[in-house]
Amino acid sequence: MDENKTVPYQGLYDWIQSIVMTFLAVICLLTFVGRTIGVEQASMTPTLLHGDRMIVRSIFYTPRQGDIVIFSKQSFRDGAALVKRVIALEGDVVDIDPMAGVIYVNGVALYEPYTNGPTYFMGDIAYPYTVPEGQIFVIGDNRNYSQDSRSSSIGPVDMREVIGQVVAVAFPFDRITLF
Repeated sequence: MDENKTVPYQGLYDWIQSIVMTFLAVICLLTFVGRTIGVEQASMTPTLLHGDRMIVRSIFYTPRQGDIVIFSKQSFRDGAALVKRVIALEGDVVDIDPMAGVIYVNGVALYEPYTNGPTYFMGDIAYPYTVPEGQIFVIGDNRNYSQDSRSSSIGPVDMREVIGQVVAVAFPFDRITLF
């Protein structure tokens, strides 16, 4: 066989192969590294709005204070994904002063310019509250209109229930934001 001859349709074959490999790479990235999830609630206003599509990092993630996380609790809304901000980690002591609208973690008032006003809603748990081992305390940025760790219906979130960290708003395009 002459080595100078080309196989018919080799260029087309190369293009199709490239497209398939790119498609598979994107699927693997979205499955194992990050994924997109939509916001279907108003508890994170003004940071996240109803209808925003977020990019969530899932692999090798450990929650830190201030992170926005996606989690799922089977005991709440049949395990629907929820989005909240991490306020405290295991062993931290959370206290809320409803008169001043301030949250304290380990005796230090949180600086929270991202919230939708002061925190007057305390929920139905007793304060000061120590976050149990292996769990995190989460609250929505729309503090007075959010069901979160302050309510016994959600409570603290087990680290195994955390799906991942919100790293960006990807859609709508006029709201693209990196966190």
